[in-house]
Amino acid sequence: MTAGAATPIDVLGPVGRSVDWQRVAADHWDRRPALLRPIRTPGRTAPFNPHEVFEGAVAAAHHTTADADERIRFTVGPRRLTDPGDLLPRPEDGSFAAYDRRLARQLGDTPFALVVRELHAGHHPLWARERTFLAGLWDEVGQPLAPIGTTLCHGTSEPPRPSPSHHRAATFLYVLHGRPRFHLTGPGDRHWTASALPGDLLYWPADHEHTVHAPGSPATTVRISVPRAASPLISHSSPHGTWGAVDTLVPHGEPPDDLPGTLPPALAAALDHLRQEARPAPLQRRLAHEVLRHATDGGLRPAPAPTRPGYFTDDDAVRATERVVWMPAGGQRLVAACGHVTRTGLTARELGALIGRLNDGETLPVGELTPPARRLLARLAAFRAVERL
Repeated sequence: MTAGAATPIDVLGPVGRSVDWQRVAADHWDRRPALLRPIRTPGRTAPFNPHEVFEGAVAAAHHTTADADERIRFTVGPRRLTDPGDLLPRPEDGSFAAYDRRLARQLGDTPFALVVRELHAGHHPLWARERTFLAGLWDEVGQPLAPIGTTLCHGTSEPPRPSPSHHRAATFLYVLHGRPRFHLTGPGDRHWTASALPGDLLYWPADHEHTVHAPGSPATTVRISVPRAASPLISHSSPHGTWGAVDTLVPHGEPPDDLPGTLPPALAAALDHLRQEARPAPLQRRLAHEVLRHATDGGLRPAPAPTRPGYFTDDDAVRATERVVWMPAGGQRLVAACGHVTRTGLTARELGALIGRLNDGETLPVGELTPPARRLLARLAAFRAVERL
């Protein structure tokens, strides 16, 4: 190979109907890029399904939150629109193909790009599919503590580079539609080029730079960003969380003589809250909460929000659709599934028996259960972990 020539990228075929995660972990993880070709069609073992991705984009576009401006970006040519209006995907479009036809009528040949961050957060089937897909990788390399990002890029413009982050992140980029070309640059100025087809999954380590050259026709990709830097287990990774950690700067030297003798009311209240939360029992519960969430969310945070709690009658029967776990902590018993945690009044013996039956796949007649057990099942139904038969 002459100086400056591109290095051939490794192309890995599937093992059975899944990615060869053992080979990825042994030869490529944190080492060099690879082009993974698990399945050409978006089957059950594919990381993303085009219909679910489109529904996730619609959900993000029509669900107003405080951080909506950061989650969704739409550009027309070189301009980013602060209010894209009807240029965002709508339910009546039904698919990216129909959405593209509508934008062609509205924008003509002007290039456009739609970017949706935290795509998995608004669509439970999409989140569950991605979590199942990544489970094989975590079996080999371990699940990171920091939250994993999922970003949709769709359009005819070249996708923007990821926003700067304090986490170094490895990347998996899945191609749903189009034939984008990639240029990767690694340490020592080694570089790779690759042309991806729908169904391809491109991996590159955190210390590699990338450029995506989009074709003239619309292309759809989803990027999975896996943090590769150490992160505390207890963090403010969820917008619904109540516990955060920030860097505190402590000045050197002696304090000045004119400091007031008491704290301002806001700081005094914050200090009292910290003292209360730092007691052994609350701290144990918070740590258990994070451990249980980590054990059930596959690293994909925030998980889709729960639905309304289920309502069951004596004639109903239910069974688990997800693994349910529990842990005693600080005098309470915490129960988790699908990245969400609740607490229950059931005793440890009652809870162990109930969850054991659920995880064994048994059908539970609701009429035989105690009121505390029914209340727990109602919460698990909201988590989408049990279903009525």
